[in-house]
Amino acid sequence: MNSNSLLMSAKVMCWILTFRRIRLQMPLKPAHLSEERAAAFQQPSVAAAYPSRPPYPAETFTILASLITDAPRNVLDVGCGTGDIARHLVGLVERVDAVDFSAKMIEVGKSLLGGDNPSLRWLVSRAEDALLHPPYALITAGESLHWLDWDVALPRFAEVITPHGYLAIVSRDPLPTPWSEELGRIIPRYSTNPDYYALDLVAELTHRGLFEKRGEAITSPVPFSQPLESYIQSFHSMSSFAREKMTTEAAAEFDAAVQQAVSPFIRDGMVELQIVGSVVWGRPLSGTKLPSADFDEQGFQDEAKNERQSQ
Repeated sequence: MNSNSLLMSAKVMCWILTFRRIRLQMPLKPAHLSEERAAAFQQPSVAAAYPSRPPYPAETFTILASLITDAPRNVLDVGCGTGDIARHLVGLVERVDAVDFSAKMIEVGKSLLGGDNPSLRWLVSRAEDALLHPPYALITAGESLHWLDWDVALPRFAEVITPHGYLAIVSRDPLPTPWSEELGRIIPRYSTNPDYYALDLVAELTHRGLFEKRGEAITSPVPFSQPLESYIQSFHSMSSFAREKMTTEAAAEFDAAVQQAVSPFIRDGMVELQIVGSVVWGRPLSGTKLPSADFDEQGFQDEAKNERQSQ
């Protein structure tokens, strides 16, 4: 065997070992985003608490509508919950298909303002296997994409989206408050999800070859006020604080701790917040296709042969 053949054989083995190593090291989805954790959104108490969350700023929907350049102007809203995006976006597009695996969430959403719009179709199903009606010029995921099976959902989105369509990852957050620091100590003390950690979802999906970011926008802050009781209730719309997941005592202690932290800063029983919306958009991808440990090595050998012949 000449030196070139030895070199190419070494390259082939390097490729094989590298791909196997990547396959083995590809991290699993974080434990705090498991299906078991997501199942909390099927609980009646979580669905009932969801309308206590602050609304998305109106500017959010202007941004989303501006991302649509293809026709028909149909939107797929995945993990729609009570339709906080779908119910407000439907008036700016031709049709919205709102998908959520929680029948309780959709039941609540239908009863809210805009929930009966004839151009809004509610689908009780997992986004990964829902009966869809593509193509979609925009796919929205409002505080939901982290719960989906990324390796199934993102490639499916890539199949049903229009040539110039986008997947928009949408969130809403309050600006820091005088009680934020204390709240940061209360939440981990009572959370039922000890595995939780802050995840950069866009970076994670990009790393996995499932998303290509194209842009980002943040709305101007808008004021929002709600009774203290509703503010506390909003936490129970989260998986980690579903009342069904907490003991009665723990839920009562959590509520009391939040009330104590916030009360010095409220006026006339109302909690005042400043809410910002965030939209990150890009193209959903099919993922990095890596060969399995038992892949056909003949393909690598053929490639090596071609490279030798080209030298």
